[in-house]
Amino acid sequence: MISIEKAEEWLAELLDELPEAFFQELNGGVCLLPDAKPDPDFPGEDLYILGEYCQAPYLGRSIVIYYGSFEPVFGDLSPLELRRELRDTLRHEFRHHVEALAGENGLDLEDEAWLAEYLEESRPTCDLEKAAQKAYEKGLADGKRSKWWNRRKKE
Repeated sequence: MISIEKAEEWLAELLDELPEAFFQELNGGVCLLPDAKPDPDFPGEDLYILGEYCQAPYLGRSIVIYYGSFEPVFGDLSPLELRRELRDTLRHEFRHHVEALAGENGLDLEDEAWLAEYLEESRPTCDLEKAAQKAYEKGLADGKRSKWWNRRKKE
């Protein structure tokens, strides 16, 4: 696993690849936190939040990337593969941002479908639609849209 300093360097380079228009109204910027963030809605599931797009009425819009979540999920990847995952996560969160500005929610629906599929594979006896809808609604209520990943499932 790379150091957080190297992840910050990569993140800066990846941000430079994006068009300036993507940063419109992203007044909270992009933040790389050292923390791992297991999904609190699914304790014990090895489900980690890699990044979040946050909207708060008084704090504005921001993107948070959880460096610590990459270790349990991608700790065995080469540096090049890890950089790709960081790029994918960053672009995923920017897509949430751009869609939110446009009043769209296509990625939210894709995330909900991914989560339902994950739950079906890992917990075949639970009410999948209800669990996925609950997670989706909770995320929207909290002003957050996330990219989930789990330690056992590598795509």
